[in-house]
Amino acid sequence: MKKILLTTDFSKASEKAIHYALNLFNDTQCEFTLMHAYDTIPAGPPESSFALIEDAYKTSKALLDKQLANIKKFDDEEYHTFKTELMPTSPSSAIQILNQRNNYDLVVVGASGRGDNIFFGSTATDVVRNAGLNSLVIPVNAKIESIKNIVFAVDYQPVSSFEIFEDLKDLTHRKDATITLLNILKDGQTPTDINGLMKFEYHDYFNDVKTNDYYVHEKNVEEGIADYLKYHNVDLLVMVSRHHSFFDVIFNRSVTRKFALHPTIPLLSIYDEVETFVPENEIIAF
Repeated sequence: MKKILLTTDFSKASEKAIHYALNLFNDTQCEFTLMHAYDTIPAGPPESSFALIEDAYKTSKALLDKQLANIKKFDDEEYHTFKTELMPTSPSSAIQILNQRNNYDLVVVGASGRGDNIFFGSTATDVVRNAGLNSLVIPVNAKIESIKNIVFAVDYQPVSSFEIFEDLKDLTHRKDATITLLNILKDGQTPTDINGLMKFEYHDYFNDVKTNDYYVHEKNVEEGIADYLKYHNVDLLVMVSRHHSFFDVIFNRSVTRKFALHPTIPLLSIYDEVETFVPENEIIAF
């Protein structure tokens, strides 16, 4: 049984993400947790703080209960179970706390695409960077339809274990989808220049699913992926989100975060605990 954390702020973006996830796992036994994180900073004078906090809790609980009731009307699969969590903190902190308790397989986040600052980011970028688990980011305009074409942006760098891709392989089998292994080549680089051993290990791991190789020459990874998405039919973009150093975060060199800030298609960010350090003047692939 998979354990899926559904985040909600009761917006159209989070509602779309929830319905997308329910459809994605319509053939899988799941325990869904519907979570809302609410602000506890009182807006009034100190003497009314407790009342304001209590009102925030009651309002949030009523909205969460209503949303869960609507979800159950939409999803009546007997192998789907639901529960709720209210957390008086930020969404990212709430996800981390709940994940420590429950060890989720996936957290699902809606994205409005209105964020305009990669440093401050959005809830989606904060989750991708800090949550420490696989994240599914769904843009508000995403279509809820069958997944057939998955693009996995790979840099053929070492991973902690290929088991981090287990859920991706399971999804590909369940949906009878095809994975395109997309690699962005630098100027003057050819496919034969890629780490041969790691490329073999990737293909060996995915040898029981349908795969294609695709190479794009572009000056940076972000533009290469964007170009591919512009000219190809893609249902899901997959990237690895590695644990970065402090300076990697400061200089905003995670391409995964950038795609989570303004997603054009659903993005699956696969978390890997391998910590990556690069020189300040270089760009981290994912």
